Amino acid sequence: MTSRRPSWQRRLNAVVEKHRDAPGEWGVSDCWIFATDAYEAVTGDKLLPNLRCYRSERGGYRLFSRHGFRTVGEALASTLDPINKLGAKRGDLAVIKRGKIESCGVVTSAGVAVKTLYGESDATGIEFSSLEYFPLSAIETAFKVG
Repeated sequence: MTSRRPSWQRRLNAVVEKHRDAPGEWGVSDCWIFATDAYEAVTGDKLLPNLRCYRSERGGYRLFSRHGFRTVGEALASTLDPINKLGAKRGDLAVIKRGKIESCGVVTSAGVAVKTLYGESDATGIEFSSLEYFPLSAIETAFKVG
């Protein structure tokens, strides 16, 4: 099992700040990229790097499907150990549902941080997005990191 690296908390904070300030863009700053960047910050290892090459929502679904996954939760479960959601700690990954949409994020001291994209874009084509925080009670599945 991969352990947490020294100074993981500082590195995780930097990832949260990066994605908080970044415009939403599929395959660059979305829920999956944010969660896998957080995993790398905590452990120093890349998580499922073959699932990072897409540039649209549709492209992401196609890529996940080619690798045998329908959802981000299935992808996380293929390599990480699920834990009791009440035991999720800062730096662990989590899956939540936003309506019918499954999203993944990282547990922080403020709740589960998830990079959201809204399917609408501005004049430059960049989608409206934000880093949203959900209560730990919103966790569908939690995964141990390190």
